[in-house]
Amino acid sequence: MSCCAFYVSALLLLLTTLCHTVFALSATPHMQVVNDKSFATVTSDEIVAYAATQGTILSISTMGPLFRGVARASHDESIILGYCNGAFRPTGNILHGDSIQVFKPSLQKAAATNSNFRFGGGTVFGVGLLLGCLCLRHGLDNGCKVVEFLAIDDEDHQHARLVRHYKRLGLNVVRYVGEDIRDIPDRLVWGGCGTLMNGDIASILNKWTPTFTATPSNENVEKTI
Repeated sequence: MSCCAFYVSALLLLLTTLCHTVFALSATPHMQVVNDKSFATVTSDEIVAYAATQGTILSISTMGPLFRGVARASHDESIILGYCNGAFRPTGNILHGDSIQVFKPSLQKAAATNSNFRFGGGTVFGVGLLLGCLCLRHGLDNGCKVVEFLAIDDEDHQHARLVRHYKRLGLNVVRYVGEDIRDIPDRLVWGGCGTLMNGDIASILNKWTPTFTATPSNENVEKTI
């Protein structure tokens, strides 16, 4: 991402936060934030170390409130497996998850060129979980308590699958962002319609801590779901 794109994203995020205040939209209903639990959650180093045992290198870069997590194959760092973008909201201690993407062709290439590479990243949710939790831990370390994300509604079947996927990860449904006037601030941020979801960062990380801190096994993965 270029410097110009970073600053444009930051400005858009600030303007949208102001719009949310003016329109008095409820951002986090039906959710209790669990405070002072960061000491019990998995650390960034533990997430990175776990990913390394699965043949994946994780890194995160920042520019102001913006961040970008990247996953690469450890045996060939030119193979980019996926990325996760986001930012810290100027107010509210909120981590804004902009996008997360995992490249299936890259996973297949990594698996074909290294027999020790774990295609699923050692979990049923794959490399996306590794990236997502690293970014959540980054947010927690910088004072964020809540994560928000939009399950984009590009098509009915895919949208429903995304909502189920994020609910299993630990996020909650807030409301649907549609074409109404009151949804304009949200559409400016997310770039489309979809289901707005959020979750308590500490709770989500606590849920997945056993996966990252215990010896990887299929039984251990299933117990965290």
